[in-house]
Amino acid sequence: MGGFFQRLRESFARFMVGRYGSDQLSRFTMLLAFVMLILNMIFRSRTSVFYWLVWVFLIITYFRMFSKNKQKRYNENTRFLQLKEKVLGRFRGRKGPTGDSVRDSYQYYQNAYNNARNDNSGGSGTMRSDKEHRIFRCPNCDQRVRVPRGRGKIEITCPRCGHKFIKRS
Repeated sequence: MGGFFQRLRESFARFMVGRYGSDQLSRFTMLLAFVMLILNMIFRSRTSVFYWLVWVFLIITYFRMFSKNKQKRYNENTRFLQLKEKVLGRFRGRKGPTGDSVRDSYQYYQNAYNNARNDNSGGSGTMRSDKEHRIFRCPNCDQRVRVPRGRGKIEITCPRCGHKFIKRS
């Protein structure tokens, strides 16, 4: 019986190669589908709006997870994170959008994840070096710039366009 599940797991892994997978937006739409399912159970009607919303959110979730257009799904998720931070920031008392910090932190974790996956030595050298650095985007040309953490306010010079900007590392 164990061999069957191993083969099933391997075949699913082969199916998912090149597909986007799960992210924060997919998990959010899955949560919305679950909430709509609970509301549908409470109101007990097959023609209920909640019944159809369950299906809509499930279709959106699985479409995103099985999509091969990774860049488009990544951009959608980044916009979702920016909107989420903007809404939550208002509840926390901050004013104005904080999209740059969300994009920077999301990009940092995405880079750390990709570097750890691509680390051929099997060690944690790449992950350790990413914990020691912070990644910012140049406001002029959108180039990613990696700087050391814990240096306070520093002036960063973009290697691509030479634009100088100040950030806290």
